[in-house]
Amino acid sequence: MIIMLLYLASLVNLLSFFGLILPRIGVILGVYFTIYNWRKNGVIIKKMNMIPIAFFGYFMLLAPTLMQSQLLHYDNFSHWALIVKYLLTQQSLPDVNSTIIGFSSYPIGTSLWCYYFVNFVGFNDGVMIFAQFCLIMACLYAMVAVIKDKNKSLTFAVMFLVMTLFNYFNIAIRMNNLLVDFILPLITLAALASIFFYRKNMYFMAVMTVFLTGVLGIVKNNSLFFVMIVLGYFVLTVLKYRDSQWPIVKKMLLLLSTVTVSLAPYLLWLWHINQTFGQQLSKHEVSVTAYQDIYEAKTPEIIYSIIQEFCHHIMSLSTVPTQGVIVINALFIVTIYVIHVVFHQKTQLIKGFILTNGVIIFYYIGILLMFVFSMPNEEALALAGFDRYAASIVTLGLGVYAFFAVRAIDQTFYEQDIAMRTLRSFASVKKKYLYQYMSSTLFFVSALLILSENNGMQYNLNTYPESLPYKIKQLVGNHMILNKQKYLIISADRTQVDNYLTQYVGKYYLYSSHVDATADISQLNRTQFIHMISQYDDVLVIDKHYTFQAMSRKYLHRNIKKGIYSTTFLLKYADNN
Repeated sequence: MIIMLLYLASLVNLLSFFGLILPRIGVILGVYFTIYNWRKNGVIIKKMNMIPIAFFGYFMLLAPTLMQSQLLHYDNFSHWALIVKYLLTQQSLPDVNSTIIGFSSYPIGTSLWCYYFVNFVGFNDGVMIFAQFCLIMACLYAMVAVIKDKNKSLTFAVMFLVMTLFNYFNIAIRMNNLLVDFILPLITLAALASIFFYRKNMYFMAVMTVFLTGVLGIVKNNSLFFVMIVLGYFVLTVLKYRDSQWPIVKKMLLLLSTVTVSLAPYLLWLWHINQTFGQQLSKHEVSVTAYQDIYEAKTPEIIYSIIQEFCHHIMSLSTVPTQGVIVINALFIVTIYVIHVVFHQKTQLIKGFILTNGVIIFYYIGILLMFVFSMPNEEALALAGFDRYAASIVTLGLGVYAFFAVRAIDQTFYEQDIAMRTLRSFASVKKKYLYQYMSSTLFFVSALLILSENNGMQYNLNTYPESLPYKIKQLVGNHMILNKQKYLIISADRTQVDNYLTQYVGKYYLYSSHVDATADISQLNRTQFIHMISQYDDVLVIDKHYTFQAMSRKYLHRNIKKGIYSTTFLLKYADNN
């Protein structure tokens, strides 16, 4: 609800007002309900089962690491962190004059959530990452709604293990970044769980669907795929509902209104982009025609090469998403065998197995079409970002498996009446011990996976001083006032200059749209060298660039080390040579 309120406020230029009052209202309501529950029940925290204890441990282990984390991934600087910084400093959405935002067509769902935190707490890399982590934890906790008996540790242990497995297949970006590819499937799973949980309350189910799919639709441009999955399940749930108070006409009205309102935020964003940017910049246009020039540049040979490379990549066992697909199918097959053959129970697992693979295949076809139609040749042939995109559907597939598995496992329990279940509700002592050992083992493995994820992020944190963002941030700090200064970054790392990482990191920390970078200046003569410098207001030298230092001594009579220098200072004695 907070994201939707901020989204609507941003579209009518009220972001500053809502960003100011919403967190304060939240604090007041939090204090009120805490006091209310204490007065009513005499305690704030009731007796807890394994679910809140496990989530509390998960949260407390990762939260400190994430709050100390620093931004590293390329796309943080090209957009996801930059847009949060822009929302905070400008208190409005980008417009046609906001040249520092290069991808204005990207929806702002999770960016508004991060803005909500930094606007209240203060701007910091760790605060933004922690904000997104809170959203992740909320989605994971919502998945528990599918479990029939919350006091049964085995079913939750299975789901918790799957949740921790998400981290392995999200290895391409991890949770210490602001990219949204991990958020997409998690919100989808939360929405599916809410529909299942409220399946006997049509109105509440519709309201939850509207809010969750509304947010999902403004997370990323390709989120419509996940929105359709949620709405498809919602439609099936409504049509299957049997109640004399819900005739077919009433169901149709509910479906029509819910689907329309659910898609409204996504369509509203497309309208906003069109009204704000029009046809001035093709990258702001979200349509097939926007990619026409890219597709026309692809010859049949290039398209064949893309398809060949794509097929080779997804068939390779070294590809993490491929490993994920194998794990999903293995989990389904093993669970189906145990439930159907060993326990002789009928379940929906086979339907879930077929459905999950169908969705994965369809999604993979979509990725392939994206490479063919909307990516430049060089990026498409390199399958740029494939592992990150495919990780989304692997996460979704694992989550869907968990949903089917916990329901099927519950059906195998000796006592099916939840109210009658006790510590003695087992067919034999042997089966009780087996139940306990399995639950303990699954929780133990989950703990190891969480520790592994935490160690991986700690490693990234420890190696941060060796990174490009650290080098630039140490020299210039983090500017928070949007400026029009022209900066030139001198770097010895040609790779990072050529792939534009240096420029994007510089643009983010210097907070200017006029940031260039160069590595190769060896071919410049005196006139060209001085002319290059004269085009900028400041020059930032981020490492030992021996050629630049030598030319500065020769042509500028300056002994240049790492640091930021004004052009006036550098060229003061240039004309005397």
